[in-house]
Amino acid sequence: MIKEGTSLKPDLYQIDLNGKAIIVKDIYHKNFFYRWTIGLWLIKKEWKIYLRLKGIKGIPKVFNRIDRFSFSMEYINGREIRRGEKVSASFFVYLKKIIDEIHAKGVVHLDLRHKGNILVNEHGEPFLIDFNSALYFKRNGILKRFLFPILTAIDYGGFLKLKQRVSPSTMSPEEIALLKKINWLRNLWIFN
Repeated sequence: MIKEGTSLKPDLYQIDLNGKAIIVKDIYHKNFFYRWTIGLWLIKKEWKIYLRLKGIKGIPKVFNRIDRFSFSMEYINGREIRRGEKVSASFFVYLKKIIDEIHAKGVVHLDLRHKGNILVNEHGEPFLIDFNSALYFKRNGILKRFLFPILTAIDYGGFLKLKQRVSPSTMSPEEIALLKKINWLRNLWIFN
């Protein structure tokens, strides 16, 4: 096991399959009530989201639904970005492109403020991982029309927070203003 999930997150296993490292996300060892209720829904939802995002560069490939409790996916040899770390000028351009592409597929990540969900691989390219908190919307539903714009702002807030933490000098005045607005709205939401 490479990471034991919290009570609401799957456990992560890295296994070798024919010389290739893969990740297995699994809820089987969670408590009985969670495993057979919300856990089943979350693991199925995450699996479907990865299928929906298939083919987007910067999203791990999903391989197999092993059983109702687990699925396998591509291992990304990457790491979190550290505060003040130098990243290529194109890093944030590519990261924004990935976020725009998942939004175009009707998916919102909702946990991009967590720095562990944005990785940089050995080539300096961004990857988004952990779609456990993510939601997807049907093409023309009423929820997408009204809720989706608010939720995409949450994703962009996570993107801008990372950019501010890692490369503040590259932020445009518009990005700084948008991040302030998003943070102000977040504070209302969280009742800080």
